[in-house]
Amino acid sequence: MSDRYARQRLLAAVGELGQQRIAAATYVVTGDAETEAVVEREYLVRAGASRLEARREPAATFAHAATFRHPAARDFAAGAWRALTQLRRVLKQG
Repeated sequence: MSDRYARQRLLAAVGELGQQRIAAATYVVTGDAETEAVVEREYLVRAGASRLEARREPAATFAHAATFRHPAARDFAAGAWRALTQLRRVLKQG
């Protein structure tokens, strides 16, 4: 495993096994706006994901969208939320 993820492996929620799960999982990148998909993909890749599938399907509803006044900020937050939701799901497996 690369030293790139050393700090993540130190986290109790991730650890060595969790980092292996992140790397082995397949992730689906969706997004209604291009910014959402780019942010989601970037978060996943930086976490260590290597298998990404882009799909044109309705994305999960971002419950906190109304919090953001500017559409660009809303799209960025929605993409990050979707990536973190997928990572959380992968780490809870097993």
